Amino acid sequence: MHTCLTLTNVGGQWYVEREVSGLISKLRSYCDSIHSSDISVEGPSDGGEARRWSVGLKLRVFDEIVHVVTHASAGVDPHQSLSRALADIYAKAGVQLDHISARHHSCCCRGGHGSTERLEACA
Repeated sequence: MHTCLTLTNVGGQWYVEREVSGLISKLRSYCDSIHSSDISVEGPSDGGEARRWSVGLKLRVFDEIVHVVTHASAGVDPHQSLSRALADIYAKAGVQLDHISARHHSCCCRGGHGSTERLEACA
């Protein structure tokens, strides 16, 4: 899977790349048919109550595109809120990947996700 990562306003937040690497790893294990991914992470801007993470994910699987976006308040612990935002992105993408998998005869089955029937179809 080819990945393009865009980071905006995340300077000094050492954990961002590690957390995003975890997301990429989870996506690879979820579906081995993902051709490419574009991930954008915008960190919370300085000051104000509206400090939030914005995360976008676009995956290309076969001839289809999965596109999900989420926002999470930075709150007191920006690291924890980024983790929540990435977990939300992964869950939303998983729903769309499951639909694509069903249309393509259970293509996304590596890593033990999904139904028993889908796993047996890939064996």
